[in-house]
Amino acid sequence: MRHRLRMLVFTPLVLAGCAEREAEWAQRGRASLVGLDRSAIRMCAGLPNGTAKDGPGEIWMYEHTATPPGGVAPPTFTVPPGFNIGGQAPTGYCRVQLRFIAGKVTQVQYAGATDIGNARDAVCGQMVRTCLGYAQASR
Repeated sequence: MRHRLRMLVFTPLVLAGCAEREAEWAQRGRASLVGLDRSAIRMCAGLPNGTAKDGPGEIWMYEHTATPPGGVAPPTFTVPPGFNIGGQAPTGYCRVQLRFIAGKVTQVQYAGATDIGNARDAVCGQMVRTCLGYAQASR
C-alpha cells in the first residue's frame, strides 16, 4: 500500500516536470525556427498536414494529439468502496502553424488545447523538439 501511495503522490510531480520541459521546447521553437527555409522544415518535421496561402506567403500546419508527457500515465488506484483515484492522463491537441514569406519561416504560432496544467503550449513541445536540434545544427 505504501508503494501505491508514493506513486499517487510522486507521479503527478514527475508529469508536471515533463510538461514544463515540453513547454520550454515549445517556447524556444517560437524564436529558433524563424529563418529556417522550407527544405529545412521538411527535413525536421516532414510534410505538413495542410497548407494555406496567406497574402504574399504561405502557412504550413502540423497537427499532433498528445499523449502524457514522457509517455507516462498516472496509475489508477481503487479504494473501498470502489472509488477510482488517478488514472487521468493529461492529453491535448496542438496545431503548429508556420508562416513562410519568401521561402523562410517568419512566425511560429500554436493553436488548440496546448496547455498541460500550467505549462503553456506543452503539447506542442514534442512537435518542435526535432526542429530545434536541426535549427541549431544548421546555423
